[in-house]
Amino acid sequence: MFYRMRALHVKRLLLLTVGVSALLGATVLARADDPPIAIFMEPETGLLAAIPGAEDAAVIINSTTIGLGEAHVEATQSLVGNVVTVEGGESAIDFTGGGNDLSGVLSINQEAGNMNQQANIRSIVVVDAGGGPAVLHLDINTSQELTGNSLVLHDTGPRSVSITDSFNNGTGIVGINQSAGNLNQQLSVVAIGLGFNAGSTVIQLGDAQLGQIGTDADNSHSEDGVQGPRTNTLSNSFNDFHGIAQISQTTGDMNRVTQSIGISVTTPGAP
Repeated sequence: MFYRMRALHVKRLLLLTVGVSALLGATVLARADDPPIAIFMEPETGLLAAIPGAEDAAVIINSTTIGLGEAHVEATQSLVGNVVTVEGGESAIDFTGGGNDLSGVLSINQEAGNMNQQANIRSIVVVDAGGGPAVLHLDINTSQELTGNSLVLHDTGPRSVSITDSFNNGTGIVGINQSAGNLNQQLSVVAIGLGFNAGSTVIQLGDAQLGQIGTDADNSHSEDGVQGPRTNTLSNSFNDFHGIAQISQTTGDMNRVTQSIGISVTTPGAP
């Protein structure tokens, strides 16, 4: 898997080419045990952050004075040629009493099955047009491939995923992927562009390409014996929540779920 986020910044007609160490308050957020996020400065593309593997991360650009910004997300998930056999047992994922009074960004991946791919990706760009023209461009490209896989279920027990008493009275961006099944792909993307101090000329552009490869005929799925019940529940949660919430729950197998949101806002005033 490969996930990439890009923020392109131009100050009037001059490309931003300062070094990474002096990048106007650029901040990379990730867990300490994650593989490193590669940061590149290129005259043609601006700031490029490449995230290898299935790790979640965010790149935040702040304290800039620019007239053009791009929030770009490119994400690919691939499950090809895997063989999974499940005999007996049960699987359950529960999220209870968490995230209440949240303020900020939170991403959660939970899985109790086999060979699942999950990711939450957020790309946010903030520009200050300084009273001049403001241009914001959101670009989201996602692809999920599920081909050549074989899954055999033999007398499996119950499966369940649930969210209970959580994320009430919160504000921000929340992404949750839960899976108690096998060979599932779950991808949640948010791209946001915010422009302040915009002049009379404002251009907002958006482009999204969502691709899924593979049909039931491209994979083998068989069940032997009696399979247990499967349940998804969301109860007493997200009451009085303000913001963006992306929830993906699956107890089945070989599902592909993509949630993609792009938001672009400009204002003539200061933040």
